[in-house]
Amino acid sequence: MDHAFYVVQSPPEDPTISPDFTYKMSEAELVKFVRLRAANDALFTGKRNTSVIAWRAILKEMGIHRKMSTSQARKKWENLKKKYKEMKNPPPGITVNPTNWQWFSLMEDAMEGRLNDSESMVSTMSLGEDSDYRPDKPRRRGRDSFRSDIELLVDGEDTGLSGDTGRDLGSDRDDMEHERAMLDSDRSALESERMVLEREKMVLDRERAGLERELAALDRDKASLEREKAAVERDRASVEHERAQLEKKRAEMDRERAKMERDRAALERQRAGIGGDVIDNQEGPEKAAAAAEEEIELASIQRRQKFLDLFEKLIENF
Repeated sequence: MDHAFYVVQSPPEDPTISPDFTYKMSEAELVKFVRLRAANDALFTGKRNTSVIAWRAILKEMGIHRKMSTSQARKKWENLKKKYKEMKNPPPGITVNPTNWQWFSLMEDAMEGRLNDSESMVSTMSLGEDSDYRPDKPRRRGRDSFRSDIELLVDGEDTGLSGDTGRDLGSDRDDMEHERAMLDSDRSALESERMVLEREKMVLDRERAGLERELAALDRDKASLEREKAAVERDRASVEHERAQLEKKRAEMDRERAKMERDRAALERQRAGIGGDVIDNQEGPEKAAAAAEEEIELASIQRRQKFLDLFEKLIENF
């Protein structure tokens, strides 16, 4: 069997490095990481596999999808949120200064929605194959005391590949289990909300029945008011008719009053003439009797005038 050899130019990796190595982001990368997560919060709907797809899109946008897995990104975000909450709301009796943590203001802007438009939305289309998102983790390599600078490869076989693949699959499985737990929690919450809505529906049905009874009572009251309105309209028509009759009588009284005024004026003139004749000519008792009759007629006219005045006042008060 042919054997291939190559010389390692750099120092060999430390065999004590953990296979669960997590990529450490720079400060600029961490800022972009938080801003992208806040700006793309709508992608994390809680549905199955949505967070994996969203984290892949964010890591690819940052160019570190070969350095950090989706589960590591999720844990990084959860740790940042946990640290922010601890600094924001410390336990009772403990005083902390949030500004001592350099990422506090950044996380506060993210949690309060001030970074929602800080970055563009990432695309979840054409993310490639699953193998494109397996981080290149440091591999554990044995060191031969006789060949410290030479590593033997037999037919290009890489013994660390299966281990990395298993760890990636385990990471994806953890993500799926986490999302399944979230779905179960959401399902329980939805069931509770459904029960609450059912109770509210029963209450609303009872209230609707009560409102329908009140509406029927209002309809009956409306019909009664309509009947009363019709009766009032009839009474009004009767009053208008009586008022018209009174107006006619008033017109007749006005004509009669005018006639009485003319008669009074004539009697006054006659009285004046009779008085002059008595003084000048000293006429007989016949004219005196005529004057007495005129006095009686004048008194009768005055009484009729008073009666008409009283009747007119009565009409006005009506």
